[in-house]
Amino acid sequence: MDNNKIFPPEILEYTADYHFHQHNTRSQLVYQLLLLIIVAAFVSLFIITVDVSVRSTGIIRSVNDKNEIKALVGGRVDSVFISENQRVKQGQTLLTIQAEILTEQNQLTLAQQTDYENQVKDLQKLLHLSRTNNWSKKPGLQSGLYKQDFALFWQKITEAKTTLFTVEKDFARSVKLHDVKAISEAEYDRAVLLHSNAKSKIKTIMEEEEARWESELTQLNMKVRELNSKNEQYLREKDFYTIKAPISGTVQQLKGLQAGSSVSPNEFLAEISPDASMVAEMYVLPKDIGLLHKGTVTRLQVDAYNYNQWGLVTGKVISISNDVYTNGSQQPFFKVRCQLDKDALTLRNGYVGKLKKGMTLQARFLVTERTLFQLLYDKADDWLNPNLIATEDTPPQK
Repeated sequence: MDNNKIFPPEILEYTADYHFHQHNTRSQLVYQLLLLIIVAAFVSLFIITVDVSVRSTGIIRSVNDKNEIKALVGGRVDSVFISENQRVKQGQTLLTIQAEILTEQNQLTLAQQTDYENQVKDLQKLLHLSRTNNWSKKPGLQSGLYKQDFALFWQKITEAKTTLFTVEKDFARSVKLHDVKAISEAEYDRAVLLHSNAKSKIKTIMEEEEARWESELTQLNMKVRELNSKNEQYLREKDFYTIKAPISGTVQQLKGLQAGSSVSPNEFLAEISPDASMVAEMYVLPKDIGLLHKGTVTRLQVDAYNYNQWGLVTGKVISISNDVYTNGSQQPFFKVRCQLDKDALTLRNGYVGKLKKGMTLQARFLVTERTLFQLLYDKADDWLNPNLIATEDTPPQK
């Protein structure tokens, strides 16, 4: 081989042949790999989906509202049977208020009612005897009033009978004398009149007394009904002096009450947090409420438990308020309630953390799934679209 046609070793590495020999295959591989990555990334924009969520804050609470305990009547506390954070059952007595005046009034009413009932029984006996005209023996009366009344009545009857007996004797003599023409017709007529008046006197006394007794019986029955109504009212008012738990739950914000403490009508005494199942109540801004509906899946992060260790609580929307709420200077919001799938979180070592009413939450409502391309398009549209609605940074024009 001719040595003049061979490149010297010193310049061989600077030739084009040497360069393509060293770099051609690897460069093509890197180029192809880079091109494949770009194509795959572009295609993934249309394939990969992510969850789109709405965020809000909230709190764990019971399904039912807390129930305030108030005094219906004023007075002095007799006994207190509860303490702060004590669990109570529905119908359990919480405290009692002294009701001495009410009790004295009821005792007086009962005494009057007993007396009136005895009088009613006496009148019924007297009316029965009067209607049957059976006065063979004196009735056994209970009330002092009608014992005295019957004594006066019987005295009148006795006097009338005595008068009738005397008149009958005189009338018998007058009849005999009249038969033999010993007396004039005028004297005989006077004797007949006296005899007739004496006979009707007894009947008149009985009819007058019977009418009076019927009238008094009607009045007494009305009084007895009034007293029965007062007794029923007493039983209702008596319940006001015994305060019972309207629901089962836990006593909270108990006022410092002791035996002898004074309470006023409608005064707040305590409140009961119900034992009903817990829900998460979230406060969603108006701009996000349109994306939510019943059944929307929710992921809840409890502030009291680190979600990296404890995890999340899942749930779903069960109700959305129909109207907006406002709270002073804060932004308006809608109340959204979520049903919790569990009432506790668990660590890997098995330790259980109970969810309690009052714990604050961070919620993410999973409203839809969107591809990366759709999200990128929305972001670009936000940048490029000039028709933007005024925000807090862009105050509305006057």
